[in-house]
Amino acid sequence: DKVSAPGRANFDIRMPGGNWPCQKPPWGRLTAVNSSTGDIAWQIPLGITEQLPAGKQNTGRLAMAGPIVTAGGLVFVASTDDNRLRALDVKTGKELWATTLERRGNANPMTYQGANGKQYVAIVATETLAVYALP
Repeated sequence: DKVSAPGRANFDIRMPGGNWPCQKPPWGRLTAVNSSTGDIAWQIPLGITEQLPAGKQNTGRLAMAGPIVTAGGLVFVASTDDNRLRALDVKTGKELWATTLERRGNANPMTYQGANGKQYVAIVATETLAVYALP
C-alpha cells in the first residue's frame, strides 16, 4: 500500500521550463472590494511567472499572505513566489513600484513611522527582514 504524507496537493503539469498549474491563468489574483457597497473595485493577476516568454508572464501566482493599505492610498503586498514586494494604487490596482526580495515575502507587510518622522514599510522574506523608506 502506498501511504502519502500530509501536505498540499497540487494539480501541476510538468512542461519545459517548470511545472505549471493545469488551469488557465490567472493563477493568483488580488481583489479590492468597495467596503461601502460590497462590489469589486478592481481585480488584478498578482505575480509573474518569469520562466514564460516576456509577453506571457503576467499569470498571477499563489499568494501566502495578505496586503496592507496606507493612509496615502498605497497597497503593499509581497506574498507571491516571484519574490517581489509591490506597491499598488489603492483606487486602480496599478503597480506603481516593485522590488525583488532575496526570498519570498511570506508575511503581511507592516508600516511604521521612524524616530526621524519618515514612514517605512517592512516585510519578512523567509528569514530576512527587508525595510524600505517611503518618499
